[in-house]
Amino acid sequence: MKRLLAFCIALFASMSMFAQSPKTFANPLDVIIGNERAYRGGEPIVLIYQDDYYLFVSHRKGYWYSPDFRNWTYVDAPNYPGGVVSVAEYKGTLIGCSMNNKNVYKCIDAKKGQWELCGQLDRDRYGDANFFVDDDDRLYLYFGWSQIMPFQVVELDPVTFHEITEPKQLFFSDIMNHGFEARKPEDVIYSIFNGRRDYFEEEFPWIEGPWMTKHNGKYYLQYAAIGLEFISYSHGVYVSDSPTGPFTYSEHNPLTFKTSGFQVGAGHGSTFHDKNGRLWTICMIPAQFGGTGRGSELAIYPTAVDAEGVMYSNTALGDYPQFYPDVRPDDGVDNYADWMLLSNGKKAIVSSTYGNFTPDRALDENFTTYWCAETGNPGEFFTVDLGADANICAIQINWDHIDAQPSQSAGDRMSGFTNNPDHYQCYTVEVSRDGNTWTKVIDKPNNKMELRHDYNELATPQHARYIKVTNVACYDNAKFSIKDLRVFGTTSWQSRTKVKDVKVVRNPEDRREANLLWDPVPGADGYVVRYGIEPDKLYNSYIVYGKNTLYMHSLNTAPEYYFDVEAFDSGLNYYKENTLETKGTGAEIQLLKRKPGERVSGYTMDNQTRYFMIKEGVNEYVFDDVTPGYWVLSHSYGPVFFNGELTEKDLISKDANPKPTYTEVATKMGVGTKITKQLRFEIIPGKTAGKIRVVIEDVPETQPSSPSNSKGSRRVSNRK
Repeated sequence: MKRLLAFCIALFASMSMFAQSPKTFANPLDVIIGNERAYRGGEPIVLIYQDDYYLFVSHRKGYWYSPDFRNWTYVDAPNYPGGVVSVAEYKGTLIGCSMNNKNVYKCIDAKKGQWELCGQLDRDRYGDANFFVDDDDRLYLYFGWSQIMPFQVVELDPVTFHEITEPKQLFFSDIMNHGFEARKPEDVIYSIFNGRRDYFEEEFPWIEGPWMTKHNGKYYLQYAAIGLEFISYSHGVYVSDSPTGPFTYSEHNPLTFKTSGFQVGAGHGSTFHDKNGRLWTICMIPAQFGGTGRGSELAIYPTAVDAEGVMYSNTALGDYPQFYPDVRPDDGVDNYADWMLLSNGKKAIVSSTYGNFTPDRALDENFTTYWCAETGNPGEFFTVDLGADANICAIQINWDHIDAQPSQSAGDRMSGFTNNPDHYQCYTVEVSRDGNTWTKVIDKPNNKMELRHDYNELATPQHARYIKVTNVACYDNAKFSIKDLRVFGTTSWQSRTKVKDVKVVRNPEDRREANLLWDPVPGADGYVVRYGIEPDKLYNSYIVYGKNTLYMHSLNTAPEYYFDVEAFDSGLNYYKENTLETKGTGAEIQLLKRKPGERVSGYTMDNQTRYFMIKEGVNEYVFDDVTPGYWVLSHSYGPVFFNGELTEKDLISKDANPKPTYTEVATKMGVGTKITKQLRFEIIPGKTAGKIRVVIEDVPETQPSSPSNSKGSRRVSNRK
């Protein structure tokens, strides 16, 4: 048996800064087996068996169990079905089968991984197949996995597993009436066609992953729509009073749908009751790691059934901290800790940057972007400045793995790596109020688990403004890279505000679509947009950052909709780049060597030209390696400051601290009618070559009427 850190941080309880018994977790979830590489979280099933939670995912000869949904034990099970599995409990025994395979297995000892063949299905072409055992012990098999074929159900003999009824057709996809089922090209994360063709504007979706949940006497048949390669991968439900139908489409669909925020996707999974009888939906979601996609991970959302029998979930803040099942506050879906995302859009300070993978990409709530340092060396760091003090309650570091070097042999589908290194990402996290004095809150110098979404709930909130992540060691020779650093906590100024005036324009030619516009709330970090077909049942939602508009294509065509927009504000201002400081004021100075008698004017740029962009706050610019000859110092596309011959007398000196041989104030600088600074340059000799130093300095209180040379310097003709 091996240990799993699937959705918890309990294994780090020995570290004093961590919560000894964490109350929260945050999507996405890692699937970890000991020191193996992170495992794909495909087609997940959760159920309670003998008072433990069991988690099953696809393509693994094994599974996990946990008494509390925090600490998980992995079980190797060589005779377990594997593949895309179905598992159910029948009269106290677990039974399981796999997609497109006839064999049915029963569990002899779940915690020892002992299973044996107990029967065969009539066919090996059921597609995604899932068992359902009703309260009267009748056994049903639901199946469907196609763009064109329907979902179906058949009753099985619970002893032989042969069909005892004819398969019954239940429903097909309906993209013209169910907006969330429609394929939209803009939702594509990666193509499954590998360049063979593009996605059409409208294609039939895959409907897959049938899963039956019985609650308060009603049957909820869950299905996934579209496909993992879309951010709109999602769930819907049909409802019936009988396990074989007829089933009625829920106009409150989609059940789970998340296309905005850091974690996106909410498809092919299962809905289950926890030990308190409350519902959850666990989903398969798209993943990207190492700069590429095509992986899958897990996310879990609170789910409920209202008094009228409508099943719904809460995904708006689905990637924010939420409570574990044993501390979930009530039977509804409001399960999120009241912790704001404090780091989104804030200022970053880094040790280095590789290429165009700039620091802001690690603070943008986009799982397809990342910041990357130039190396994977110890000491590379990423610091976020929140702009003011806040109470830090949890930190989630979503790692990337840029320029890693895989082994030559084929690896798992998520990473391409087969070997297990002696450590994974090792790092420290420190916090500070002033940027000078630091307190270490996370210390993982020898991390043995590949935590790609490393969520850490702190035992005690830390009052801080700065959060610094420092590299101790990377692995696979990768560069130090962060997909998103997400800091959660509270401030004294946080608030939520209902937006009063929301304008909605529903597309008259396609009622699946709508555009929303609302007046921006000053200082808002973002908005939660809720909508539904009844005023008091706004069960669907989006989260919006950085704008006050939303385009949606997830509506059902038949009903009318109601909308509500709520602004949320952490009380911390977003960082706005001062481009004068970071990119320059737009003034450029250049130096080039010309031939004797050659006329030079205007802007020149070739391999011999050197230039600087004048930046706010940078007051000195030095052109090195100036050798004897004819030189031109100018303002690009502007006047020439110096044009003449420099000799060895001007440029060569054996003195350890030589004095300038020439100095001149080239121009005054200012704003409007006010003089604020002046640009001065000087020629400083060296042992083998000289340099030209350009200085921007405050204007002296007593200004000379005209530029003058320093005492003892030689005036050089300033010809154009």
